[in-house]
Amino acid sequence: MGLATAISAPTDTRVGTWSRDEDGLKALEKLRTLPKTDSRVRHEWFDIRAEVVFHKETSVLKHPKLQDRIWMSRIKLEIASWTDCFRCRCWRRTHVGVGLMFFQQFVGINALIYYSPTLFSTMGLNYSMTLIMSGILNVTQLVGVTTSLWTMDRFGRRPLLLWGSFFMTISHFIIAILVGKFSNDWPHHRIAGWVSVAFLLFYMLSFGSSWGPVPWAMPSEIFPSSLRAKGVAISTCSNWLNNFIIGLITPPLVQNTGFGAYTFFAVFCLLSLVWTYYFVPETRGRTLEAMDHIFRDINSEQEEARRKAIEHELIANHDPLPKTF
Repeated sequence: MGLATAISAPTDTRVGTWSRDEDGLKALEKLRTLPKTDSRVRHEWFDIRAEVVFHKETSVLKHPKLQDRIWMSRIKLEIASWTDCFRCRCWRRTHVGVGLMFFQQFVGINALIYYSPTLFSTMGLNYSMTLIMSGILNVTQLVGVTTSLWTMDRFGRRPLLLWGSFFMTISHFIIAILVGKFSNDWPHHRIAGWVSVAFLLFYMLSFGSSWGPVPWAMPSEIFPSSLRAKGVAISTCSNWLNNFIIGLITPPLVQNTGFGAYTFFAVFCLLSLVWTYYFVPETRGRTLEAMDHIFRDINSEQEEARRKAIEHELIANHDPLPKTF
């Protein structure tokens, strides 16, 4: 991967950020396998240049005292640009992005994926069957995720999250009851064991069709253009941090509490339902301007208008990007 990165052409956006317009145009020509005179390449080139100028202008407006280009100011500017996601004009969006990734992990998905053989053994399955069912469990998730290709745009993001939380809560609670009641004598309660397995598969299907894909789609839909990259990055950071926590706590949770592990995740599934109901907006078919009306913080319409104006100026003047402001 490192070797491929070293020999590959620099991305058009990165070259644009370095104010190397002609090199950016050449990179686009290579990436698109089209001549640089092609209208599609030219349009994308101007679009990238406009985006670079827009972000620089936004930085100047938000942090005018950190534009002297010395190394300390650069460090402070980078830190300040990340903290913008937590300021009053954007914290609600960051809360939704981080919260989606938090609950995606704490509803128990990776606990099941990482430790599924152990969890299946708590339902009375023998060693070989736990391995077989672990494979079937992941296939079930794939089936659920595949349905989202149609359902996310047909029914919307918010209903999928709400119904997914509901079904996952029911599944975990039923499994907790069955494991708590019959785990001491599975040989005489085979049917109860397989009912637990069935609800675990149903949980995975519910997750795959709701909390699996939706938290990855929504962050890019709620953040404005000026903060989208960092907002999505912070949301993804939340996912991996909580993934790490789940990986640490699951083994002792299963070993020391038995059915308590399912109760733990059932509670968080229920909390995800309540949190989604009160804080997560519907983003299906809505523009950034519509998100502004929902969150009532940033005016993306003005941002987009300014970006379009910059692009028109660049096309009209056909001048290189200014290197400083």
